[in-house]
Amino acid sequence: MAELAKRLERLFLKLDHTALLVEQTLADALFAVENGNDEDAEVVIHSDKTIDRREVETERECIRLLALYQPAAVVLRRICFVVKANSDLERIADYCVKIAKRSRRLKREGIAMTTFPAFYTLAEEVGETLRQTIKLFTLRQEEDQRDMTADGISGMDTAYAIIAKDKEVLDVVFREYLEQAIQAEAMFHGRLKTWYELCAQGRSLERIGDLCANIAQDAVFMISGEIIRHGGAAPEDSE
Repeated sequence: MAELAKRLERLFLKLDHTALLVEQTLADALFAVENGNDEDAEVVIHSDKTIDRREVETERECIRLLALYQPAAVVLRRICFVVKANSDLERIADYCVKIAKRSRRLKREGIAMTTFPAFYTLAEEVGETLRQTIKLFTLRQEEDQRDMTADGISGMDTAYAIIAKDKEVLDVVFREYLEQAIQAEAMFHGRLKTWYELCAQGRSLERIGDLCANIAQDAVFMISGEIIRHGGAAPEDSE
C-alpha cells in the first residue's frame, strides 16, 4: 500500500496545481471585466482548455487507483474527494470563461461595472473564498488523525468557515449587487438582454462561491466520513 500512498499524494499535488490554475483564471477573468477586450478574454478561454484537459487526466488517475487497489475507509474517501473537487474546479473555470466573455459584450454596450460597487465586493470575497478552498487540497494526516492544512489549521475548521461564508457573506453581497442592478434597470430600456447579462455577471461569481462550499462539504466527508450536504448535521448536531 506504500505505492498507493505515493500515488495518492501525487494526485493531491496535481489537484492543488489545478486549483492554482483556476485561481489565476478567476483573476484573469476579473481583469477582463476591467478591460473588456478580446485579448483578455482569450487568455481565460485558453486557460479553461488546459484545466479541462487536467480534469480528464485526474479523473482517469482516480479510476485507475480505484480499479488497482480497491481502497476502503479513509483512502476511498480521499479519492472520492479528488473526483468531486476536480469536477467542481472545472466548473469554476467554466464560470470564469462566462465572466470574461460577458465582459466584452457589456463593454460594447457601454456598461461600466464601476457603477455597481457590490460587484467588486463580491469579486473580492469570492476570490478570498477560493484561496481558502485551495488550502483544503494541501491536507495532510497528522499523528492525532486530524487532517490539517499546510499552515497547521484544522481542515474541518477551514471547511466549515467556507460553508458559513457562502451563506452569510457571499449570498448577502450577491443580493446587494442584484438590488443595484434592479435600481439601474431604467438605463437598459429596450436592452433587456444586456440587463440580463449584467445580472448574470454577478450570478457567475455567486455560483463560484457555491462550488467552493461544495468542495468544503466534501472535505468534511473526506475527513470525518460525515455527509453534511442538503441540511445534514452541523458540528454541534453530530456529537
